[in-house]
Amino acid sequence: MEAYDGAPVDVAVVGGGPVGMWLAAELHRAGVRPVVLERRAERPPYSKALTIYPRTVEQFAMRGLVDRWLAEGTPVPSSHFALMKNRLDFSFLPTRYPFTLFLPQRRTEELLEEHLAELGVPYLRRHAVTGLRQDEAGVDLDVDSPGGPMVLRAAYAVGCDGATSVVRAAAGIDFEGTADTWRTILGDIELTDPPRAPALTLNQPGGSLYMVAIGNGRYRLAVIDHATLHDPLDKPATFTELRASALRLAGTDFGMRDTPDAWLSMVGNAARQAARYRAGRVLLAGDAAHIHYPAGGQGLNLGLQDATNLAWKLAAEIRGWAPPGLLDSYHAERYPVGFDVIDDSLAQCGLFANPTREGVALRDRFNAVLGAHPTLCQELAVRLSGLGIRYPASGQALLAGQRAPDLDLHGAPGTIFGLLHPAKFVLLNLGPAAAAPRQPRQALPAGFGDRLLTVTAELAGDDPDWACIRAMLIRPDGYIAWATATADAPPLASWFSPAP
Repeated sequence: MEAYDGAPVDVAVVGGGPVGMWLAAELHRAGVRPVVLERRAERPPYSKALTIYPRTVEQFAMRGLVDRWLAEGTPVPSSHFALMKNRLDFSFLPTRYPFTLFLPQRRTEELLEEHLAELGVPYLRRHAVTGLRQDEAGVDLDVDSPGGPMVLRAAYAVGCDGATSVVRAAAGIDFEGTADTWRTILGDIELTDPPRAPALTLNQPGGSLYMVAIGNGRYRLAVIDHATLHDPLDKPATFTELRASALRLAGTDFGMRDTPDAWLSMVGNAARQAARYRAGRVLLAGDAAHIHYPAGGQGLNLGLQDATNLAWKLAAEIRGWAPPGLLDSYHAERYPVGFDVIDDSLAQCGLFANPTREGVALRDRFNAVLGAHPTLCQELAVRLSGLGIRYPASGQALLAGQRAPDLDLHGAPGTIFGLLHPAKFVLLNLGPAAAAPRQPRQALPAGFGDRLLTVTAELAGDDPDWACIRAMLIRPDGYIAWATATADAPPLASWFSPAP
């Protein structure tokens, strides 16, 4: 646990899970002082999430950290939609990481906490936020700490404290949507007779089963058993019930062992989203902003991408160079993405959690359509991977709002992602012989050099999609702010206001 010295804090990050830790690291890179407040004394031994999708892997690559995850995760070159037998092939995706990376969330959290320690970011365990008040200049957070009750003052607070977020409630933000109407069992179990493949998907008339290896003879097992789907919502998960469901759906229990370290949980179909991701100086990210049934394992990725989008905007606001409306663009950009993931999860639930004859017929028909139409599989794969996210751009701006790929470069260090390691804007000038960049027509904001890296380079390979691009301005989160096929000057004033 990194110590807190009592100095003024720019951002209080409430919640020390993966989203909170990644947000704190990104804020630190952007030049502001965060502190992480975590109510728990120790990290839970179990892992809610396992799945890391290509866009999230790219985020780690943009900060020079990807090797830490690749060294320990298990790449699987496919995924599924609604547990269909016809799986989604990821191998065609336009990325260096065309796979699903399986790594238990606990290990991801350990890697992130190690990274925070390297950065010197305070991470305070046993610091439970119980309430907050905000004014025009900052936020006062009431904290139960090991030394007793305290009030921590910060310029901003971000709730990364999960579905029952204290921060969201204290800020008066509604959590709109629907409550649980059914639940399923999820567990990490030791198997003595596992399937040969590292991942298994089964669809049967009586429900669905999903299994993936998580190491050391243990498997994550999820069952959507139509026979128990609508049991009382307060019914606890048991090993006996999980085993019975596996036998019903797969005809085998795969040699399950009820070991002391087995973990079981009930997972419900509640689908909720914060009505707004910002209320004054209080913001939300991760499960505090959105929850859904974990169909496809999208929640962790959604939250980490929230954090990457928010951090540089919040830092720009704190450091005084954010143009008007930049911080509000966090909600404008991320709310639709969260809504889309929730809808995607609900659609999958409609396919695998409908025990009626009509529901089973719909699922079987959709599975047949997937098998007959590879382009549909590809579209679903792009959506699931996160690579297809595109933020709205004004007018007909060329490429604006879409992700910048990790193109190889001549005349610059390595690749585009290599340029993004410092988490600054990148103005990349491209063209034959890597000609010197045209001088911008407008005056540059004072002191802009600490937030903008200007690079002149050539593309190392022939890429017809990018051959006509003369220059692009890339945001710290890896999305294109502006691009041109001519000699136009970049609209820097739209992104950089003069610092005070």
